[in-house]
Amino acid sequence: MTKRFSKAATAALLAASLALAACSPSGNVAGGGGIIETALFSPTYNDDYVPQTYGSRYDCRTMTAQYGAANVWRGLIGGRKQVDFKTRPYSREGCFQTEAECRAFLTYISGFLLQTFTRECRLGA
Repeated sequence: MTKRFSKAATAALLAASLALAACSPSGNVAGGGGIIETALFSPTYNDDYVPQTYGSRYDCRTMTAQYGAANVWRGLIGGRKQVDFKTRPYSREGCFQTEAECRAFLTYISGFLLQTFTRECRLGA
């Protein structure tokens, strides 16, 4: 009897949470509903993921085509990251309009790496 009640209570709680999320006034599921909605629908942190710039507005191909190679700051960072008990090399490249954006990119990406070998911002991609 206890197992059936527990499963039924869990199913009811999940159904109520989904109903609350569907009735979100902003139309955004992760929008400010409550603690249950936040716990159920917020994205989770993936420690193995290192952000990419390819295909984004910071992709060097896009930036150099738009502003010219001489007017773009190129940020390059390389290092190691531990993934599944193995150490793997990682590198990321991004292009920016200002040196400050480039330095912020290097700082942000270095937070994902275990060890950094190279990091530079250079004007002229």
